[in-house]
Amino acid sequence: MIPRTRRATLRGRLERLALVAITLAALLASASPARARQMFFDYGDHSSAEEALEFSELHLSRVVYSELGCPSRPVWLKLGAAQGETLRVQLGMPEMDALRRERPSLALLGPGLPRPAGLPFAAPAGLGARIFVTRSVHDAEVVREPVTGARSWLLLEQRIEVPETGSYHLVAWSPEARRVRLWIAIGEEPSEELSNVDDPVERAMAFHQPWTAPDLSAPCTRARRPAPADGASAAACAHAAGPAHGALPCLAAAALAAAAARRARRRGVPGR
Repeated sequence: MIPRTRRATLRGRLERLALVAITLAALLASASPARARQMFFDYGDHSSAEEALEFSELHLSRVVYSELGCPSRPVWLKLGAAQGETLRVQLGMPEMDALRRERPSLALLGPGLPRPAGLPFAAPAGLGARIFVTRSVHDAEVVREPVTGARSWLLLEQRIEVPETGSYHLVAWSPEARRVRLWIAIGEEPSEELSNVDDPVERAMAFHQPWTAPDLSAPCTRARRPAPADGASAAACAHAAGPAHGALPCLAAAALAAAAARRARRRGVPGR
């Protein structure tokens, strides 16, 4: 039997904890609209103008997280815009040691822009371009993702007045054709939660974790099929997982395969 005084003490503590939980829930509920942002993910499926992620309403806050795998292909966004609108765009990378020296580039393609020169990819005919390079950025500003709080380097921020009504494209790429993780953010007004995956917050957090992509910044070499005993490359595994499965289960499978291969080698038998 628990003494009456002890029961009263426990009840008081539980009541206080419940009050704290309710208060925190109310604070989070009231804060979420101010942080609301639409999060989208690119797993190599949006690497051309025909496959671009499409958006309208330039004022709404959105971010596209992309991992440029191998081959290192650009990520494309398509924007519907009206003359006189202002496009606010940011380009950044997760704060990871492997990406410290990487400096991806960004281009805006569309009507009313200067004639393009030196684009490293095929662009739709008749569109002009503005190219933004970040190689001169030495001490990038550290910013926090407004929903997850994850840390990133902000490499570029521009406000561009749309010269003509029509369709525009934002394209980001690695000039050195290396494995890079980057993100493109547009707009700044809070928006209702929307994504092209079911678990955007979890994926955004994993996107900023170095252990989920150990091969970042490596140059793209000719692809080879991994030997059965090698296990899958963690970065390739995460990239190939795509929106259907996500990086984490695939990474776990790769780790288990590698461990099984090591045990098999110690026993002196071929890995399975």
